[in-house]
Amino acid sequence: MRVVILSTYPPRRCGIASFTADLREVVMEADTSVDVQVIAVVEDDSPDPWVQEDAAQPSGTPPEVVLRLRQHCRDDYRRAAEWLNRSRPDVVLIEHEFGIYGGPHGRDVLELTRRLTVPYVVTLHTVQSRPSWGQLVVLRSLCRGAAQVTVFSTTGRNLLLAHRVADADRISVVVHGAPSFLQPPAERRTAGDSERRVTGIPELCDLAANPLLSTFGLISPGKGIETAVRALPRIAESLPGVRYVIAGRTHPEIARRHGERYRESLQLLATELGVAENVVFIDRFLDIGEVHELLAATTLFVTPYRSYEQIVSGVLTYALVAACPVVSTPYLYAVDMLRDGGGRLFPFGDHESMAQQVTALLADGGGYAAAVASARRTGAQHTWPAVGRHLLKVLTHASTVHETVAARPRSETGPDRVPLAHLARLTDDGGIVQHARSTQPDHATGYCVDDVARLGIVANQLLRTDPRNPWFADLLRLSVRFLSEATDPATGTMRNFRGFDGAWLDRPHPGDHVGRSTWALGEMVAADEHHVLSGARELLEVLAASPVPDFPRSEAFSLLGWARKYEHDRDPATGALIDRLVTRLMDRLMDRLMARSDAGADDTWYWFEDSLTYDNARLPQSLLAATRVRPDPAVQDAALRALDWYCAQCSVDGPAVILVGNHWRTRPASPAPNEHPDGAVAGADEGDEQPLDAAALVEACVEAHRTTGQQLYRDRAVRALDWFHGRNRWGLALVDPVSQGCHDGVGPDGLNANQGAESTLAYLQARLAVAAAGIDHRDGQGG
Repeated sequence: MRVVILSTYPPRRCGIASFTADLREVVMEADTSVDVQVIAVVEDDSPDPWVQEDAAQPSGTPPEVVLRLRQHCRDDYRRAAEWLNRSRPDVVLIEHEFGIYGGPHGRDVLELTRRLTVPYVVTLHTVQSRPSWGQLVVLRSLCRGAAQVTVFSTTGRNLLLAHRVADADRISVVVHGAPSFLQPPAERRTAGDSERRVTGIPELCDLAANPLLSTFGLISPGKGIETAVRALPRIAESLPGVRYVIAGRTHPEIARRHGERYRESLQLLATELGVAENVVFIDRFLDIGEVHELLAATTLFVTPYRSYEQIVSGVLTYALVAACPVVSTPYLYAVDMLRDGGGRLFPFGDHESMAQQVTALLADGGGYAAAVASARRTGAQHTWPAVGRHLLKVLTHASTVHETVAARPRSETGPDRVPLAHLARLTDDGGIVQHARSTQPDHATGYCVDDVARLGIVANQLLRTDPRNPWFADLLRLSVRFLSEATDPATGTMRNFRGFDGAWLDRPHPGDHVGRSTWALGEMVAADEHHVLSGARELLEVLAASPVPDFPRSEAFSLLGWARKYEHDRDPATGALIDRLVTRLMDRLMDRLMARSDAGADDTWYWFEDSLTYDNARLPQSLLAATRVRPDPAVQDAALRALDWYCAQCSVDGPAVILVGNHWRTRPASPAPNEHPDGAVAGADEGDEQPLDAAALVEACVEAHRTTGQQLYRDRAVRALDWFHGRNRWGLALVDPVSQGCHDGVGPDGLNANQGAESTLAYLQARLAVAAAGIDHRDGQGG
């Protein structure tokens, strides 16, 4: 078996780099036939960041490092994915910590995972009880594609389940390891041993440890070392010879931003408290031999960390394997590891309590001996050989998983060969990114309710064609969750724009986005035969109280939603509607749209308003959907007449479909409009034609075909759909066969290079609507 690990790695000095180096060795020791290579995450200013297979290794790079990936270079993540897909390892192991990958909350690693076609396993070094919205989005997106997710403790596993990061059968507990040689002989380690010497560390040569407290690892404010320093005066009163060793260099990120300010503050604090002689600073990264020497001489190991959320600590693991009792704050990993008595806990930041725990434990010979024995027992379960064997089983299982996630459609097609790769590229567990730069999601643009509502409609259509596809179900649940979080239950209004960090950028208000949400939720409720999406039904009831703005598209979107719900909620025996509220809402919206038609239409301009703007065909579509469930011949005739007139405006029956551009089209002042040579109304430069309007036209014609059964509307639906495939005035296909996305429009200068959410969803929505109506369309060859 061949494994590739993505992680920081020596010579880079950090805890995860050391962990990965040890892990590689023990996995190969567990099975000598296993080959483990490394893609090393390096700092951006590292020389020669990209190591090719046939190139000489840069100086200082271990031979097992096959690629070096710059932390903040997104192109490196994409190239790494391409290399992995070409070289086909059996499994990829990703060591995850938010701080070692680029982008907000380390999201750049998703640029790699969403492209992988080989199974991967994720080891989470941080699992928080209260992650931020952005962190949770990254974790869910990362783990959704993983064959297995490993954490270091049962607490971590329970947190993942609580946050719905992964299913229980894909989460394994693989404990943190430490070298077996750290384990001391049974007779070693007593509280009163004053003869021990630390001879292998120059800074501690011949230092009598009576007793010796220690902390090692990268130094940063989060380690809370100032608490231990503040505890020293009281400890020294009882134990005058006490020494506290603080070993390790300042964390590189802290040093880059703040220099040695934190270390200097600790030195100054020790001087001010009169314990400078009791504190020993070792300002460098200890090698494993020095760690062994230090732990062998340590009486009590100290982890006064400040964050409750810390789910793993390699240094605490090392201390327990070395049978060192620990005095610690109650962060998650310490609570797990010390529950059997391997140390004492004290409240965060409470130096008085820490001093009391240290002095009490060292004064109690029997209690100290019991803590040593407990630490020894716990540590025995965390030696690297045992960890290597366990992890190898997880990796072997993952390597046999061919479809590692919910129908991973990253480069494939959906039902009826509907292209879905770009949809997968744009979506994550936060929503669907609004815009793209070419084919790459522009995460700075965040998310919006309008697009998530469209996503809900598309996901609903996809799930109806493939009910067993878990990815489609995930997209549907994601849409409901996002729409629910956007809703103000007191007013039934909604926010619309959300940054990538999860912060809402506007206040709840009525508008098109509320109407689109009503439409999406109505579609979901109509399809949810088993009431799985109870949240959709409840949210739709909240939106029923939302005022529909006096604007035709808001009215049309809402009417579409209520028409779908009406169709679902009718009593199958009598045809009567169960929920009378829906009847009143539909009647009110139908009346408002019909009043617009009556007021604005004449023989040359049969429309609801004096301008053709965007999503125009939704207006007659909504009336047709309503009359299919609440028959009204007058309303149906008016809707069909408006649709026929609009189809002529767009030259649907001509050789090319010509949409209203994004500069819009206004009722001409003269009684008779100028006619475009191919039948459409001419105008000044109307701007780019956009997929949004093509999709609306397609679905309106599908609705008319379902309502009347007429072949005319079936043919028009196919012609309108063919606009996406080149049946437009430029003869250009907007659907990209490589990315499987849809260009944002086409204008005088050709295709818009960008492929954002609105356009891609518009195409998918139109394509799926044609298929759902049983209309044959063969990739642009119909009609």
